[in-house]
Amino acid sequence: MLARQILDLRQQQKLALTPQLQQSIKLLQLSGAELDQEILQALLDNPMLERVDDPLEYGIKEAEPLSQSEPEVLSVLDFTNLGASSGAEDDLDWLQNMAQSEGLSAYLERQLAAKHIDQRERALAQLIIAELDDNAYLETSLEELLLYLPDELEVELSELEEALYLVQSLDPAGVGARDLAECLTLQLQRVQAKHVDPILACAYVLIQEHLNSLSSMHKLKHALGTRYGANVLQAAHKRVLALDPKPGRAWTQNTADFITPDVLLREVSGRWQVRLNPWAVPRLRLAQMDEHALLQSPSLQQARQKASGFIRGVSQRFATVLRVANAIVERQQAFFSEGQTAMQPLQLRDIALATELHESTVSRATRLKYMQTPLGMFELKYFFSTAVAGFGAQAPLSALAIRAHIVRLIQSEPAHKPYSDQRLSDMLCRQGIDVARRTVAKYRELEGIESAVQRRMRAHLGHS
Repeated sequence: MLARQILDLRQQQKLALTPQLQQSIKLLQLSGAELDQEILQALLDNPMLERVDDPLEYGIKEAEPLSQSEPEVLSVLDFTNLGASSGAEDDLDWLQNMAQSEGLSAYLERQLAAKHIDQRERALAQLIIAELDDNAYLETSLEELLLYLPDELEVELSELEEALYLVQSLDPAGVGARDLAECLTLQLQRVQAKHVDPILACAYVLIQEHLNSLSSMHKLKHALGTRYGANVLQAAHKRVLALDPKPGRAWTQNTADFITPDVLLREVSGRWQVRLNPWAVPRLRLAQMDEHALLQSPSLQQARQKASGFIRGVSQRFATVLRVANAIVERQQAFFSEGQTAMQPLQLRDIALATELHESTVSRATRLKYMQTPLGMFELKYFFSTAVAGFGAQAPLSALAIRAHIVRLIQSEPAHKPYSDQRLSDMLCRQGIDVARRTVAKYRELEGIESAVQRRMRAHLGHS
């Protein structure tokens, strides 16, 4: 049978991760501090982009109220026709000093830039890097990340797995691990062994099968003494203990984190309303240049186009955050008036339907975005809570509200006769809240409250 070459023309639709889409996704998921760093880098890279506000004046200028409607917000955020910048030289120095220390994300992305990979692989790897915590662990599962991505991107789980494998190949060893065992295993895999190494093989067994027993050499000898000699076991134990359980801590900044809220809450005519924090909104504009000189330089035209797209991306970010925050506040009016016990059940899907946005967009718009309220400062994600059904006509309550009810009951209990978890469950049921004993125990532990036995013992010790 002879092979033949044929031409086959096919037409299909495929949505790629365009630079504009990548930028919009990236800007939306950034925190306020990360956005400032991104803007600083854009100002340094693009001569056609200018910032006309002065970050040093944030602590003294008066906050001016902004419009609530999204079209007006977009016009307010379009700063291309504002006045000229003050031009103080020390302003730029102040911002440059903030960016002198390279963070873990920047260090990883710099390595990623040297890899010969396509743009889609790079974008997915950057998405995973953005989800790493301070210790370089990936706390979000790949399945959850896949759920947050827009359906039209047609991203497969296998693509995210390949992107994670790429991130895990970067330095420091152990980056991108999902738990301690994987972190230590990734570091061991970097060890170059020219021959069969029984110590290395034993170290793998210690990590994969006896991680919880590493603190006790006696337990390890009891469990593995018949498989490995004492010298091999001790050497493997020493090698495992020499690994770094937190590979990202070298990039952790030992400075206090100051949070600037993205939105502010205030009461107007008996209703709670949210508005953008003027101090958090950067005022950007296109650099003024002679049109004739601009037309003579294709590079400047391209820079101007990128600057314009960046301004639109930043404007859209704040408009989306305000849109989502408005929907959250509208559904949590009782919380701001009555406290945590009045927290209403709320899910990403509810806000997505109310704002006509995708759930992944709502998730990014609430990540590391903060609201200043009379009750304190809250991350927007705080207001999402699962629903627990009540009896009869009792409306469902949020898990956070039930936790607040449990705390109040415990605070009012007799000191020498504290309520057991079953007693708390019965008391909540009499209030129309159907909560099992094990659920009460879980919520109590999440609040950092000891068991009834421990509380009784502490009360007796304190009395004696």
